[in-house]
Amino acid sequence: MADFAAIHPLGDLDQLQGDGGEGISLTVVHGFQSAQVFAVSGKESALANKLKLGTTPGVATDSRTMTALPVSPGQWMVFSKKQDGAFVSMLAKKSNGLGHVSEQSDSRICVRVSGPQARELMSRGCRLDLHKSKAGKGFCAQTPTAQVGVLLHQVDDAAVYDLYVYSGFARSFWHWITHTAEQFGYRVNSLRL
Repeated sequence: MADFAAIHPLGDLDQLQGDGGEGISLTVVHGFQSAQVFAVSGKESALANKLKLGTTPGVATDSRTMTALPVSPGQWMVFSKKQDGAFVSMLAKKSNGLGHVSEQSDSRICVRVSGPQARELMSRGCRLDLHKSKAGKGFCAQTPTAQVGVLLHQVDDAAVYDLYVYSGFARSFWHWITHTAEQFGYRVNSLRL
């Protein structure tokens, strides 16, 4: 049986380059694990308490080991903050009888957008009002960005965004974001958890 090497949806990450500008920093985050967590009907509060998940729409729950983004009532996307092969198993074990867990680690890529022009860049493709008076640290939402579905999480008040994009749309999204970032000047980084 053949062994297949895992390839990141954006291809060879070492080949991704920016123009060296300082307006935007695009960081490809890899090595994280993710899962979608679904509460059993009537068990939403119990599951949220057990896993320490917030239930306020549009507000992320952040802990030392994970970030949870509510995507609908009783459903969360949960992302590990470190590479841990047991992360999804741990969620499933703790959810037993209260919910269901679906491994999603290969389904999305994460691009972190930061820099002095990050909010301006986001306004070019995102339909949400991300002005600092409306959105701050912990804000999260599902939204089309450049006609691609994105799960957006503002990780810092200084306009730092983690954008989770389905792997199948990664190249198209990357083309849009780098093309748009050219007007501000940008650099590309890679972050392994």
